[in-house]
Amino acid sequence: MENRRRAERRNVLWMGRCQVEGESSDVWRACAIFDVSTLGVGIDLPHPGASELLSRRITALLELGLSVDVAVTGKVRSAESGPDGIVRAGMEFVGMNQTELSVVDLLERRAASRSGALPSH
Repeated sequence: MENRRRAERRNVLWMGRCQVEGESSDVWRACAIFDVSTLGVGIDLPHPGASELLSRRITALLELGLSVDVAVTGKVRSAESGPDGIVRAGMEFVGMNQTELSVVDLLERRAASRSGALPSH
């Protein structure tokens, strides 16, 4: 099978809260990021319809430590309904500046070092 990925993904498990574009700003859903690359993340979140998420932006607030919270925002490129009302979505980062790209690169390297694999650049 051909690998269609433009960047290598690293398996992670980061718990956070997510907000979906177009929904009430008061609604933050529990979510989990399950993989990360320099271009985007894979994310699981409760949502009534996978197709409703396509092309919408999601902001995920991740608590990575006692003093560090990181927010990532991206556009949903793929979404699939799973069991128990959970949607698995592929989210691409858009419009990132150099500082944000550096933070994502650091997170991706951190995930690679924890898995024992070295990043391939």
